[in-house]
Amino acid sequence: MKRLIIAAATWAVLCGASYAVDDKTRAAIEALSFVKANAYAKAIDAYCFADHPFASQPLADAASQEAAFREEIGQGEKATDIVADANRSAAEHLKVDQSACAPAVSFVGSIAATIEDAKQHVAAIEQNLAQAKAAQEKAASAERRSATCRDLQSRADAADLDGLLSYRLPLLDCADVLGVDNIAKVDTRIAKLRADQKAADEAKQKQAAEAKAARAAADAKRAADVAANMAKPAVKPAVKPAAGPAFVGKWDQLDGKCTGRLWDLNTKIYDGTPIRNIERNGNNYRVELRDGYAFQLRNVTRTTLTFYSPESGDSFSLKRCR
Repeated sequence: MKRLIIAAATWAVLCGASYAVDDKTRAAIEALSFVKANAYAKAIDAYCFADHPFASQPLADAASQEAAFREEIGQGEKATDIVADANRSAAEHLKVDQSACAPAVSFVGSIAATIEDAKQHVAAIEQNLAQAKAAQEKAASAERRSATCRDLQSRADAADLDGLLSYRLPLLDCADVLGVDNIAKVDTRIAKLRADQKAADEAKQKQAAEAKAARAAADAKRAADVAANMAKPAVKPAVKPAAGPAFVGKWDQLDGKCTGRLWDLNTKIYDGTPIRNIERNGNNYRVELRDGYAFQLRNVTRTTLTFYSPESGDSFSLKRCR
């Protein structure tokens, strides 16, 4: 009996949820009274001044197994709570109503007397519950397999040729869910995708060949044009003098009439010292002389610029001589 109780309790913990049983098994479980009898046996011992104890281990074991059965068929409580609720109800009853002790003693005696005879009945209930659990697990497994196969079919429906080829064998394994003719539909779609791919490849090859021919024709035309041009007398283009930096020229500090101090700015020499390097940054120039001295020409336009010496801090606004 205790082994059956442990098996039932362990089963309930592992399942974590109730499962469907047939009406006959459910009615057989609901007809059991071991939980109630065990609760009243404890209450009798506590409040009825009985001449011998009514609570017993066989009755407690039978009550525990009944509670486990009730938990498994989904009566909304755990087995331990079912037993605790029955114990509390019986205790409250006999604690306040001593006249109920005699009927309780008779009830407990009648239920306790059936424990041995009920073992075969209880074993049958346990077997029916096991079969119900196995059936539900089988149905759940079939549902999971069905969902997996249908998800696979959905992904195959959206796949390209390479993807569909990778799904073919798994879809073949799902014939029992998707239908034996499903793989024929898959093969038909594979054939169509292959034909479409072949047509697309041929179109690309044709387009590439046409593009290659067009390039060859264009190259031939350019070669002919070059040959024709080479046959013409060569005309030497006029050479324009290279434009110097925008600051090249003569400048003064007054009005551009070159009546004041003159600044002769060029790219070769400044104030008798050869120029080593000229750097441009937009409309600004940095001029470095061979002796290491450097100055800046800022905001250079056609008519104005600013001369600035970082070394001395001198700054002059200059105008181009007119």
